[in-house]
Amino acid sequence: RQIILDKCAAVFCVSEYIKTKFVEGLTNNKEKVYVLYNGVKRTLKKFPLKKKEILFVGRLVPEKGVDIYVDAIEPLVTKFPDWNFGLIGSSKLGSNLNNSYYAQIIINKFKKFGHQANFFGFKDYSFVQEKMRNASIIVIPSLWHEPFGLVAAEAMSNGIAIIASNVGGIPEIVENNGILIENINSNKIENSLTNLIENKKERELLQKKAWKNFRFSSFRSSKILDKYRKYILDSIN
Repeated sequence: RQIILDKCAAVFCVSEYIKTKFVEGLTNNKEKVYVLYNGVKRTLKKFPLKKKEILFVGRLVPEKGVDIYVDAIEPLVTKFPDWNFGLIGSSKLGSNLNNSYYAQIIINKFKKFGHQANFFGFKDYSFVQEKMRNASIIVIPSLWHEPFGLVAAEAMSNGIAIIASNVGGIPEIVENNGILIENINSNKIENSLTNLIENKKERELLQKKAWKNFRFSSFRSSKILDKYRKYILDSIN
């Protein structure tokens, strides 16, 4: 890392979390490390109408915490019969073929919850955006330290109430615009979901905060990159 930093004009990291990890133990040229958040495209012009739907979006692998999501919603399906629960993803990004043994266990358990539980598998960007526009709540229960948290940024752009792990780069995206859970587990998710389902005012407040405070547009990221590029080129010329 030090050799890379010494030879480069600049190093860009997708979050303060990654920047901290990158410069850890380094002594020289740490000022050449910058944070440039990923950007997502907001296609909506106004806040969308919401349905009684809860989503998980991500790969069906242990580190994404999908099993925690499924365990958390199991008692809620019968408790809230007017709500639907979605599961979007597969074990391999971009394919619904050859799901892992772990993923198949998750899928089979989820499907047993009945007609309120909708498994969609891997879907393209436009499908995911449509589901995010309609959903009221999204759960992001990552166990590994996400470098950025793309799903969280996309969720905010669509005005979804967010329940997420307080790990990695996720809290930089969500900040105080959602519910961040330390040492996440199914009981904590179940309690948070129950509160938001039963408390419409609180749910709508988080939705509006996510919508209003979304700041990770691709346009903004491009503009920031342009400014960094000019500054860096000026400083080495």
